[in-house]
Amino acid sequence: MVAVVVLSIGMLSMAWQHAVALKYDKMSQFRGVATQLAAELADRVRANAAASANYVFTQDYNPGEVAVAPADCTTKVCDSAEVAAFDLAEFRNAARLSLPDGGLVVMQDPAAPAALTIWMLWRDPEALDTADPTASLVTGCPAAIGTASPRPQCMPLRVLL
Repeated sequence: MVAVVVLSIGMLSMAWQHAVALKYDKMSQFRGVATQLAAELADRVRANAAASANYVFTQDYNPGEVAVAPADCTTKVCDSAEVAAFDLAEFRNAARLSLPDGGLVVMQDPAAPAALTIWMLWRDPEALDTADPTASLVTGCPAAIGTASPRPQCMPLRVLL
C-alpha cells in the first residue's frame, strides 16, 4: 500500500514536470522567433543607416492591426525613407503573424542617436492576468504597450549603427 502511494506521488510529479517542460519549450520557441525577427530588422536598419530615424515606431501596441507600407519596394525603386517604411511594415506584419498577438516597437535613445532599441512584443497564451509577475519578461517594457491586458512579453534588442 505504501509502495503504491509513493509510486503514484512519483508519477504525478513526473507528469507535472512534463507539463512545465512543454510550457517552457513553447516560451523558448517564441523567444527564438522574436530574436530572429529583431536581428533581421537590425540588419535592415544597418543596411539603410542613412534613414535610421525613419525606423522609429512607438505607436500603442495593437496586435490585430495590419501594417501597410506607403510604397511597395519589391516592384519599384524606393528612396531610403520609403525603404525604411516598407521594412517596418513588413516586420510589423511578420511579428503579428509569427508570434501570438505579436508586435514591435522601435525606439531611438536621445542620449545615443546612433542606437535603436527594437522591442519584440507577444502575448504568452498562459498569462491571463496583468498582476502575474511572469506576464512580461522585462519590467522596463516600453510605454507603447499601454494598458494591454494581459501584458505582452517584451524582449529588447539594441542596435548600434
